Amino acid sequence: MQSVQLFAVQAQVDLDTYASADAFEATMRRHAERIKARREPDEGSGHLMPALAVWPENIATFLPLAGHAAAVASCKDSDAAMRRVAIRAVPTMLKTAVRFRPRSLNALFLTAMAPAVWKIWWGTFSRIAADFELWVVAGSALVPENALGRNTGEFRPAGARVYNTSLTFAPDGRCVSVVRKVNLVPTQEDVLDLSAGDAGDLEVVDTPFGRLGTLICYDGFDEAHTADEPCFTPGGLILDGLGADVIAQPSANAWDWNGPWFFNEPGESQLRSEQWFNEGMYRHMERLTHVRYTVNPQLVGTVFEHHFEAPSLIIERAANGGVRVAVQSEDPYGEDLISVTARV
Repeated sequence: MQSVQLFAVQAQVDLDTYASADAFEATMRRHAERIKARREPDEGSGHLMPALAVWPENIATFLPLAGHAAAVASCKDSDAAMRRVAIRAVPTMLKTAVRFRPRSLNALFLTAMAPAVWKIWWGTFSRIAADFELWVVAGSALVPENALGRNTGEFRPAGARVYNTSLTFAPDGRCVSVVRKVNLVPTQEDVLDLSAGDAGDLEVVDTPFGRLGTLICYDGFDEAHTADEPCFTPGGLILDGLGADVIAQPSANAWDWNGPWFFNEPGESQLRSEQWFNEGMYRHMERLTHVRYTVNPQLVGTVFEHHFEAPSLIIERAANGGVRVAVQSEDPYGEDLISVTARV
C-alpha cells in the first residue's frame, strides 16, 4: 500500500480573484503554498510523500471577467458584467457566431471566451502541479471541448456545446484527464444551456497511490434531487467499476447550507446540510466496494449574485467496510484547507 496526503482546498473567491490572470494565479498559488507547508516525508525514501490537491467546482467559471475588472466593477449582477465583457469582445463574438452558430447567447459567450479562460486555468494549475510536485484536480470551468486536445495551454473550440469541465494534472505539469459533468443541477445549470457530459466518458487515472477518478459535485450523489430526472446517473458506481481507489469530488453549493433543502418533497423537512449526507457521496460510498476515499472541497464566497457556502469533507471507507467522515472543515463560510494522510 502507498501512503498519500489528500488535500481539499476550500477556496474563498470574490470579484478580485478574477481581476486578472495574475490575480487568479496568485490566489491559487497561495493555496498551494499552504499545502507545501503541510507536506510530509515518505518514510525511508528521503522524498516527499505523494500528494493530491483538489480545488472546488466553478473555481474558473468566472475567468471570463479576467482583464475586465474596471469595466465590470459597477455592475450589479453577473449578467450585466458578462454583457459588458461581450461588448468589449465583439469581433471574437461575431467570429464565434458565424463559425459555430451556438444555440444560445450564453453558449456563444462561453465559447468565445473559452480560449482566454483555458489559457489562464490550464496554465495556472499546470504550473502549480509542476512547481509543487502535486497531483492536482483543478476544480472546474465552463468550456467546450478543446479541438487541440487536453495536454496544451492553447485552445480552439471543437464546437459550441459547453460543459462543466474538470482537469487533472500530474506532478510534471501534464494534463492527464478531462472530465465533463454528466448530471446538471436543476434550476442552477440546466438554465445556463450547458451540455451534459457522457457517463461513458468518465475515466480513472493511474497514480502512485492507486487509481484516481473525478466526479463533479452532483455526479457523486446517490440519488437525483427531483423526481423529474430520469437520466440521472450516480457516477460513483461507474468509477468504482473502473477500479477507482480515490475519487475527487469538486463542489460548489449555491444554497443556504443550514437552510431548508430547496427540493424537499411534501412532508420532508431536511436541511441542505442534512441532505448532503443523506443523498450525497457519504451515502453513495455505502454502495461502492473499491473506492477508499472521496476528497470533496467546497467553493465559498460571493461573486456578484452568486454565493457559495458549505464545509469541505474527506470521506473514508473504514477497514470494516463502514463509511465515515475522516475530516470536515469547521467553517462552511470561509477559506480552509483540510487533509488526511492515507494508505491506499
